[in-house]
Amino acid sequence: MRKPRAVIVDDEPFIRNMLKDFFLLRGYEVLSYGDGAMACPVYGTDDGRCMNDRPCSDVLLTDFMMPQMNGVQFLKHQKRKGCKLDHRNKAVISGYVDDANRQALDSMGSMFFRKPFTIFALSEWLAECEQRVDLTKPLATRRKEDRFESYRELSVRIGQTNCVVSGIAVNISKSGFCLEVAAPLRRSDVIHFLDCPFTTYRAASVRWVRSCGSDACLVGVQCLTKERVAGRSLLAL
Repeated sequence: MRKPRAVIVDDEPFIRNMLKDFFLLRGYEVLSYGDGAMACPVYGTDDGRCMNDRPCSDVLLTDFMMPQMNGVQFLKHQKRKGCKLDHRNKAVISGYVDDANRQALDSMGSMFFRKPFTIFALSEWLAECEQRVDLTKPLATRRKEDRFESYRELSVRIGQTNCVVSGIAVNISKSGFCLEVAAPLRRSDVIHFLDCPFTTYRAASVRWVRSCGSDACLVGVQCLTKERVAGRSLLAL
C-alpha cells in the first residue's frame, strides 16, 4: 500500500503551504508548485499527449489565476492531452469564477472552491475523492527528491559551442533543476555552468523542454558528474 498523493498548484505561498500542511496531516505525499508548468508535463504544449499509462496523483488542486492559462484552462488542457487522473478528483480554487468557467468545470465533473473556503468543505470533497482511489496501484513519475523554489539567475554554455545564455532556475533539487531560458535548447543537449551559485556540478543534461511562449522555454536538467560528462562527450557535446 502506498500513500495517496496530492498535487497543489498555487502561486500564493501562504495558500500553497496551508494546503500542503492539510494534506500532510491527512497522510498524503504532497507535490506543490507555484506554476502549472512545473506541475504537469503537458502544460503549455501544443502537440502530443500525456505518455503516462497511470495518473501522476490521486487529487489535484489548482488556483484559478495562473500565468499563461487559468486553472480551468489548465484542467481542460489536461483533458485534451489524455490526463489519466479522474477529473472528479480535480478542483479549482478562486475568489471568483465566471459562469462560463463554472459550466466548464461542471461538464468535466471537477470541483470549485470559492475563497475563503472551510477545511470541512475540503475534507468532505476529499473523502469522496478517496473512494475513487486505489492505493494498491502505483502512480506515475514519483519524485525521488524534494524540489525547492529558487528564482536564481545563472549563465550556461551550450555544448562545446561558444553560445552562452542566461537563465533563471525556478526550482532546484539535489541533482537537477528547472531552468527558464530564451534559447533553442533541445532534449539531450548538455549545458555547462559558467555561473551557478547553488550546485557543485559543472554540467547538466537537458531532460525535457516546454515552450513558454515567444522565444522562452522551460527546461528540466539533470546534473552530471565529471565522469558522466566525459562518458557522454562523443554523443552529446
